[in-house]
Amino acid sequence: MQSSKEKGLVCGLLDSVGDVNDGVRQTVAGSLITLGRQHPALVLSCIHKFITSPQTAPKVQVQCILYNIAENIMRECGEKIEDVEVISMWIEGALKLLTLPSVAPDLQEGASGMMVALGSNSTHCNTVMESLVGQIQTGIVPSQSIVETLGALVAGNVRGTIPYLKILLGLIVGCLPQVKQDTLKIAITNMLSKFSEAILEAVENKEPDPNISVNSYMTESAAIFESLVHLWLKSSNAGVRHETVVCLGHMSHLLSKEKLEELAGLVVTSVLSLYRKTSSPYSLTLSLALLIDAVLKNQLTEGMKFHVDNLLSSLFSQVCITPDYAEPNTVKNHYEVLRCYELLGNHYPENVKNHLLQRLENASHMQRVGALIVTKHLINSKTLNTENVSSLISTLNAILTDPNSKVVKSVTQVIVALCHNNHLSPHAGAPFITYLVKHSAGVSPSHSRRPSLAEPDRESVAEVSRRVLHLLATTVEAAQPILWPHLLNFVCSTEYDASLPTTLSCLAHLANKYSSFNEEKPILVGPPGPPSAPVLLSRLLVLSCVPGDGVVGIAALKLLQGLAAHVSPDVVEPWNQHLPQLLSTLHDLTLKVDAEPAAMQMWHDSLRDFLASTITHINNEEYTNNIGKAQMEQLHIYDKQQAQLCFLMSLIGVTLRQTTNKTFIATTLDSLFNATCHKSAIERESFALCVGTTAASHIDLVLTHIDIWLKSADPTKRPMSFFSLIKQDTRTDETSWVRAGLVLCLGQISTLASPAVVGSRVDGPIMLHLLNIINSNKSDVVNEAVLHTVSNIARALARLPSFKLRQRPLLITHLVNTAKVDNIPHPVLASVLQALRDLVALEPELNVEERTIILQAALTATLPRLSQTHNVDSYLTKCCAQLSVLIRTIIQKDTSPATLDDVTTLLQSWTVAPTELIRIKSVELLHAALRTYYDHLNITIEGPTNFNQTCHLLAFLTPRLTDPCSQVRTQAVGSVFMVLRIAGRYNGVTPDHVDDDLELLKAAEEQISVDDPHRIDNLVKDIGKVMSTKLSFVQLRSFLSSVVVGLQDRLGESSAGVALVITTVFSLRGHQLHQHIKELLDSIYNRLEKVTHPETRRRTVEALTRLASHNLNLVLDTILTYPLPYEKGVCETWHNLGHDAQLCESAITLLTQILERTQLYSEQPTTTDATVKIATIPPLSAICGLCELMHDLRSHKESTEGEHEDSDWEKVEGGEAVKVTHHWTASQQIINNNFPSLAALLLLSYGSYVGVVAPLHQTASANSKSAFNFIPNRGATTLVPTKMLVLEAPKHIEKLVKCLDTQYSYEMQRVSVAVIFAQLIAEKCGGNCELLENITDGLLSRLNDRSVHVRRLAVRGLANFAQLQNDQLVDACHSSEARLSWVSEKLTEIITALVEATDQRDSSGSDGTGIETQVALEALRGLAALLPRLPQETVLQHTPTLLIRIRLFSEKSSGEVREAGLGVLRGLASSVGSTEEFRDHLHLHLLAALVHLADPHPPTVVMCKSALQALGPHLGSDAMNAMFQNHLIPSGVLNYHQFITDLTKHMVTDLSDHMGFFIQATSTYFKSSEPSLRRAAALLIGNLVYHCQSNEELNVSSVSHGLLYLLRDPDPAVRTAAAIAIPLLYKYNDLL
Repeated sequence: MQSSKEKGLVCGLLDSVGDVNDGVRQTVAGSLITLGRQHPALVLSCIHKFITSPQTAPKVQVQCILYNIAENIMRECGEKIEDVEVISMWIEGALKLLTLPSVAPDLQEGASGMMVALGSNSTHCNTVMESLVGQIQTGIVPSQSIVETLGALVAGNVRGTIPYLKILLGLIVGCLPQVKQDTLKIAITNMLSKFSEAILEAVENKEPDPNISVNSYMTESAAIFESLVHLWLKSSNAGVRHETVVCLGHMSHLLSKEKLEELAGLVVTSVLSLYRKTSSPYSLTLSLALLIDAVLKNQLTEGMKFHVDNLLSSLFSQVCITPDYAEPNTVKNHYEVLRCYELLGNHYPENVKNHLLQRLENASHMQRVGALIVTKHLINSKTLNTENVSSLISTLNAILTDPNSKVVKSVTQVIVALCHNNHLSPHAGAPFITYLVKHSAGVSPSHSRRPSLAEPDRESVAEVSRRVLHLLATTVEAAQPILWPHLLNFVCSTEYDASLPTTLSCLAHLANKYSSFNEEKPILVGPPGPPSAPVLLSRLLVLSCVPGDGVVGIAALKLLQGLAAHVSPDVVEPWNQHLPQLLSTLHDLTLKVDAEPAAMQMWHDSLRDFLASTITHINNEEYTNNIGKAQMEQLHIYDKQQAQLCFLMSLIGVTLRQTTNKTFIATTLDSLFNATCHKSAIERESFALCVGTTAASHIDLVLTHIDIWLKSADPTKRPMSFFSLIKQDTRTDETSWVRAGLVLCLGQISTLASPAVVGSRVDGPIMLHLLNIINSNKSDVVNEAVLHTVSNIARALARLPSFKLRQRPLLITHLVNTAKVDNIPHPVLASVLQALRDLVALEPELNVEERTIILQAALTATLPRLSQTHNVDSYLTKCCAQLSVLIRTIIQKDTSPATLDDVTTLLQSWTVAPTELIRIKSVELLHAALRTYYDHLNITIEGPTNFNQTCHLLAFLTPRLTDPCSQVRTQAVGSVFMVLRIAGRYNGVTPDHVDDDLELLKAAEEQISVDDPHRIDNLVKDIGKVMSTKLSFVQLRSFLSSVVVGLQDRLGESSAGVALVITTVFSLRGHQLHQHIKELLDSIYNRLEKVTHPETRRRTVEALTRLASHNLNLVLDTILTYPLPYEKGVCETWHNLGHDAQLCESAITLLTQILERTQLYSEQPTTTDATVKIATIPPLSAICGLCELMHDLRSHKESTEGEHEDSDWEKVEGGEAVKVTHHWTASQQIINNNFPSLAALLLLSYGSYVGVVAPLHQTASANSKSAFNFIPNRGATTLVPTKMLVLEAPKHIEKLVKCLDTQYSYEMQRVSVAVIFAQLIAEKCGGNCELLENITDGLLSRLNDRSVHVRRLAVRGLANFAQLQNDQLVDACHSSEARLSWVSEKLTEIITALVEATDQRDSSGSDGTGIETQVALEALRGLAALLPRLPQETVLQHTPTLLIRIRLFSEKSSGEVREAGLGVLRGLASSVGSTEEFRDHLHLHLLAALVHLADPHPPTVVMCKSALQALGPHLGSDAMNAMFQNHLIPSGVLNYHQFITDLTKHMVTDLSDHMGFFIQATSTYFKSSEPSLRRAAALLIGNLVYHCQSNEELNVSSVSHGLLYLLRDPDPAVRTAAAIAIPLLYKYNDLL
């Protein structure tokens, strides 16, 4: 007999089912289900008692949860429940809930679900069904919940419920008349539908009874069916009607043939009448489909014949509703409607055909779409025969004019169905193909993806038509005879231009199949059939001229390849050779996003050559003229396609060049002239190309026509009238366009005409016409044409060396004036420069004035444009190329210094431009000019003997040697090389002379384009050496005075290069400049203050240092006269002087003498009769100089730390801090050698300056940093000398300690001493063991100081011993035995002092905020760090005390204190973990550490992980140790629940003797103040009990009570953890 106490766990969980927290409720429910899997009968019994007990009386919401729990248990473990009493209790309780009318719906739903779950198991299905069947009685209205439960159970367990269905149907028959509630009617009809489906399924599968049949249920079904039809089908409730209709549909398959014939008509009529009353017709349509299927299976066609028309009419209204794929019922309804049509079409085809024909002829597009959808479905399902389909095709022809998009899409689908099923002949299919081509011409909207079935309307009509055409041409073989050659009719029609991509692709595919030529049935016969061969050839060539996306052009060429035999047998072989090459070229052009103009020109030339080759191979004058006629007739096709139109005009020129019929040529030229839109520039150029191509064979005829055209375009010779005056402006523009086109014709004629006749024609009619147009022109359009024509004429005349153009000066003047026009377009400028270049190349040479005017105009018009664009377009690139050629041409024509000087002078200002493109181009031009000058230089005896521009050219080229742009650097080195070569030629050096220095420059030119700055600097140094060697002293002074300007170059890299060259020159020849020191320093410093680039400043200072190495005293005397504080350039000079040991020593001597011999301050009276001490300038200058001199001589580490403190002195304005990364050992040694004297001197000076006022000297600059030119060192008071003394001057530490180790009355003094002593211990006192002993004694004595802060810092200092390793202590003590014994003694004292410091005596320390607690915290932290490094015997005597205090500290509310305590535990484990004293307390602290893994203080968790890793090796469990080492990652996030679950498996195995202790100790955390610790304790104790094998020593009862206590915890996480832990005690039945 079990008492209620022994069932406490389940009852406790049941009490918590109604917890206010949703997470707790879910966890408790899960725990009950988990327990139910192990003890289903027990848990179900407890739940039932809890529900029925009057003491508990749970709320309805809680009862619902409990029933859901019971449902889950029964569904999973129903077969395991053998207790019949439990089952009967639950069934009895559920039946009460299901039959009582006042029960809440949610509770009834839970009871119903429980019954269904129980009945789904074969073990209890009969019991459940019998109980449910017992609730159904004839003549008594059943409960709705019972009905719903029966329906759900039958649907879930067909096999188990089939034996009861006949009885149920019989019982329900008598109940139907008494049912009045609509909801109950709906439930019953739904149940009957599921009964019918179950019966049909069982009959189909022959299970569970092989002899089962529908006949067994016909009697009951007929009675129910009849009752439903007569009683419920006419209900006023829509829900009842719909469910009744569905039920009738399902039950119709259970009726006898006679009963079905009797009632089917009535049901159909009723269902059809309901369509008008519902918005969701799916249930009606489904019922109709089921009913029609049942009727037709029983062959009751005669009875249905009277209802067919009504059925079709009602169903069609459903077809016209577009299904919404977001609403699944609409889609289902659509397919059920089509199913009905298919069923009716199989038995009543004539009715269906007439019905569809009537709807197709209707003008409503909705009805047409519906009829087309049905038609497509019936054709694909092969429901209709060929005769019926033919009738539908005739009707379809009549609706092809319907423009509605939905109709068009539906028609295309029907066309595919017709073609696929081979219902169309070529004649009958022609209208449909035309229909598809017409609609494929629409513009498709851009979609990122293809529309899905759920969004069919997003696809446009054009896309649908294109896909259908492609499908028919490539996949449906029955459609190919229909498409070929009918599709050829659409190639030359403008109406179907937009459909060409699809049409040509289909034709290209079909042409390969029909490529053979049949002489009896030619296809290219012309109208009314497909177009003739000349027409198609002209059309397809033009279509392929523009690559575009490649579809049209490639398809056109492939179609030509397939039509070769149809065009002419003579072109088959040539086309087979040429067309594959053309296709490959076109494919490459298509892959390029933007094809280059040159590539496009080559492509067009290839097509023109292809046409010329085709005409040549055919060799038929009439055929050639037919091609020309076809081309002229097709001009109107391209009115809106300018590129194709222009290409067609060029093809006309090819055709005219090949023909000999002058009449045809003249007529064609006149027609083309009149048809050309001269307003379009590209059409003018194309017309000119056509005329020029024709002139290659017929020049005189063409010139005659040009003369006629010019006269007709002359505005002065037109008759004047009143209307002509009104339209004067328009006529002027038209005349200009015509004249521009004719001017271009003159240029093309000159270019393409034969050289034998071009000279006479240019000097005659061509130039006469051109000059007349220039003189009378006022149009920019004509002017552009003139530029092109002048260039073409000049290039044509270049082929005639003896020919001199008399009109050249006039043309040059015209071109220069054109170049000076503001905002001249790039193409026009390129044409101007090209024309100037071509004219300059002609004889005779230019004079000086012409040369200067041309150069100035060309440079000013071209180079500024490079700064106005980020991307240089092709025309601007062409402008620059033409400018370079122009300059070279000018120098070639007149190779003299004056010419070169003109060029270099004009280019100099452009080489320093901020725009990189301008610098590149200007230096390139300069280099090209110098090279051209050198190549054409001719030295004569009478000529000059010195190149005067050498210094000037080298000075302004020097900054470009290190330009950021590699191209500029390369060109600049080449220019320097050319300057020195030219200077050498003037000095008598022969061109073939080999100069090693110049060869060095040649090598530098090849290498300076590298990206390595170090390599570039070395090359620039070599260049500087070469320049220094080649320049005389006079040239050197001139060079230096000019090159200093380069220090202010706007580019930092360039100015740095100038400084590097100056450094090189000063190093080599600085001794020659002693008379110019002040002049050079002033010049350099004036410019240096404006330089912001750090590297430029550094190199400039290095240059001054090199100059000082030759003239030190002169340089220092000059520097010391500069105002204080020193400018940055002067300070950097001092720094650099300190780097050189010799210069440093000399400078120190000089500055020391100044300090020793100069008065530091002067006394000045004030207005109050007092005196004030004012510092004098010279000593301050010397001190500043000395400070700056030693600035960089500090150690590297100290220097980098000081960078941030001395930022005002270390940073260049606008730049970055310069880090000291070098060591100057020699200079440092000099400072160390002079340290005593310097230190004494500076300390005396420092003391003397106490009370001295700084000199208030106002600067002259208004932009100075302050009103007075003096800035104090604000960082002087922040220095911390302890670390610096230990590292840099350890011999001074002992004296420092002796001075500090005295008693001070002020607290802050004692605090400071304690801080310094503590830091000295951390720094090991520089290895002085005796000093370490004194400091330690001092700190120990301060542990009794009255100041808590002193004691805290003393403890911190003693704790710093942890930073000293044992071997470091031995090394510090120099291995002396006496010292080693001292170390041992001191360590004992230190550990004792730290342990005593952990004892808290103040009452405020318990919360972790008291001062004494802070002392203890410092002691704990020190012990944590020190214990692992101490000998075991030293720690062992304090182990018990520390372990006890650790336990106390672990209970503190302060997270820092808990963290420190665990740190001490880790240290003890590392030091004495293997000792017996430690092991006695090991398991207690192990358990505490495991619980504190869930500590709310994150650092405590990290320390806890480390402590457990230290404890692991001493537990005697390899598995636990492995888990600690592998899973307790300090920076990782621990899944505490999973970790404890896995760990306790090993704990109960390896530490089984301590399980009772672990459980008892864990229970103490149930009352912890921290919720996270209570939660961890619950999870830990639950898993310990769960995995424990032996139950004798465990006090599980206390665990049970503890978990029940935690279930009532105020924290939801704790309650959740308790709920998780309780199921783990499932093995203890007496506790459940």
